[in-house]
Amino acid sequence: MRKRLFAAVLAVAAMAACTTKEIEPEAPEVQGEFFTVSASFEGSSTRTSLDMNSAQTHADVVWNSGDAITVLANAGSSVYYNTFTTSDGGSVVAEFSCHSWKPVSSARYGAVYPADKVKGYSYSTSDGYTFGLVVPPVQTAVKGGVERGLLRSFATIGTSMAPNITFRNAVSLLRFRIIGSAAAQVRKVKLIASGTIAGDCIANISEGGEFSYNTKVWFLPLEYGQYNSVELQGTFESGADYYFATIPCQSEGFSLLFLNSSGKVIGRYSDKTLPLNRSRVTDLGTVTLSGSFGDTDPSVIKYMEHSRGAKPVCLAVVAEGFTASEQDKFVTLASSAVETLFATEPYKTYKDYFNVYLMKAVSNESGASVTNGNGVITTRRDTRFGARWGSSSYDDMESDFDKVWGYVSARCPEIISGQLTIDQVPVALIINDNRYGGRCAVTSTGRCVAHVPHTGDGASLEWSFPSIVANDDETQSGAHYTTSAELAELGHYVGDWRNTFLHEFGGHGFGRFLDEYWEGTSYSTGTTLSEHSWSVPYGLNISGTYANVPWQADMLDNLSALIANDARYGRIGRFQGGGLMVLNRWRSEKISCMIDNRQYFSAWQRELIVKRIMELSGSAFSLSSFFANDVTIDPVRDKASQSAVRAASAKAPLKCPPLAPPKYL
Repeated sequence: MRKRLFAAVLAVAAMAACTTKEIEPEAPEVQGEFFTVSASFEGSSTRTSLDMNSAQTHADVVWNSGDAITVLANAGSSVYYNTFTTSDGGSVVAEFSCHSWKPVSSARYGAVYPADKVKGYSYSTSDGYTFGLVVPPVQTAVKGGVERGLLRSFATIGTSMAPNITFRNAVSLLRFRIIGSAAAQVRKVKLIASGTIAGDCIANISEGGEFSYNTKVWFLPLEYGQYNSVELQGTFESGADYYFATIPCQSEGFSLLFLNSSGKVIGRYSDKTLPLNRSRVTDLGTVTLSGSFGDTDPSVIKYMEHSRGAKPVCLAVVAEGFTASEQDKFVTLASSAVETLFATEPYKTYKDYFNVYLMKAVSNESGASVTNGNGVITTRRDTRFGARWGSSSYDDMESDFDKVWGYVSARCPEIISGQLTIDQVPVALIINDNRYGGRCAVTSTGRCVAHVPHTGDGASLEWSFPSIVANDDETQSGAHYTTSAELAELGHYVGDWRNTFLHEFGGHGFGRFLDEYWEGTSYSTGTTLSEHSWSVPYGLNISGTYANVPWQADMLDNLSALIANDARYGRIGRFQGGGLMVLNRWRSEKISCMIDNRQYFSAWQRELIVKRIMELSGSAFSLSSFFANDVTIDPVRDKASQSAVRAASAKAPLKCPPLAPPKYL
């Protein structure tokens, strides 16, 4: 399907009024006869312009003068198209005409409204009609309706071009109205859902007109991407109806945010499932806005505020499995975890660039669900975001990711204002469960959720260096059991669940690192890591080759000068083992947080973290400035004092296996 759809994109990209083109092979414009079609809409629930009756029970079908449709013909591997326009206004049935028309033999026809928003078209006996659908994430507020051209509609015509065609709306409408003392001050209204409701998607329409949607396949080039929010902009009249147009979906919970001209917000939140059905209007009713606009929701604590950078680097720490009476417990745990992060370099040195938000979220039950280790829930807990993992296996540790991102998007001021997107705000879930676990889910665009339970209620935890190491660092010459002398060089570390937070959130989530540990004698023969080519590169702390490692230019090529300035830079090199493989993967130092969770990131990891801080804050990265501010101490090997929030435990530490590698979404 991808190949066929991509060809359709090219076919429509050059669309112009009253033209007919063949893409493969290239053909000159075909001149034909003047042709007129009569177009109408299916039932009172489908429309191009809203004209509600006085009882507000249905809308008449109304075309607008100047509306344009595209008629497409799929003939084998070729796609032809013509643009038709109408001068009728306010009519239920309108005549659309094109002055250059020639029917195509053995073709299957379809039509799209509006004409300039076609992104792709094809037909197959298995898929039916396939169209690219674009719903913009920012829309203009129109009293009693939607902006022109927003109600994307399709018509399935068949093998003969009949003079009468019937369109069906592909989008869903959500209606609301606002009253109250603050209503007249509203300049933006933002709907945030748990699923994709705006951007690019693919719509498949059967011969009978039934729709199905795929929001995971993107057309190229991207126009909007995918969004879990839609925003109306303009002025709003108290008591008047306004509409969002969305991609059809079911949203498990949603938020409505009302912003004034200063970007201050009044929020309304619901856990109810919101049905956004094709060609249907969902009515939210009347929202009363009284009181004053504020910076954020009262459940959000601004724990840390930036004082450097053009814009803040934002982190969100969210409660999961905490009931209403346990929210203070969440704040205490979350604060302790954040303090551990910012007691660790380079976060400590660059903490003034960050805004950190602690977001309370109430669950009906404490804890988290238990699975059989393969994702099947065996013991269910009614929690806000559905966190779950196995009682003895945590490889399947996850949550309802879209709910998490929707929750944060509705409460992070920088996302609400449009200054940042959810892709730029790493999220950590503090889970009210004392089982062992920890895993970060990530996407290629930068979005992440780190899952961290408070294991053992703060008990000491111990992670070991791998028991097998490579015989040498340059070749695949086998491996041996790690010697006591090798272990003594690295030092031994004991921490607690906050080190899980440091590893999962500070390492995988923000730093975008791969694990640097390995187990057994597994190894890879591949020399590239696909994550390196992501739109936001991931795992640059690991190399697939001994030569030309990512830290070559900045570190290895300057190693003598670095060591002359600070002998601890002599720890930098190319060490075989990492990314779960004992051979054919290389890391920059022998030990780091990404192996045994100690409060130490390697020099190369520190540079990657600082680069990301600078990028997100709108600041320029300087290598010389980085080295001037770099702190090289490893609290374990250099016997430096550890975080002040660390409390010694009299009990023997729990011996823990390595944390699960990142989950790619």
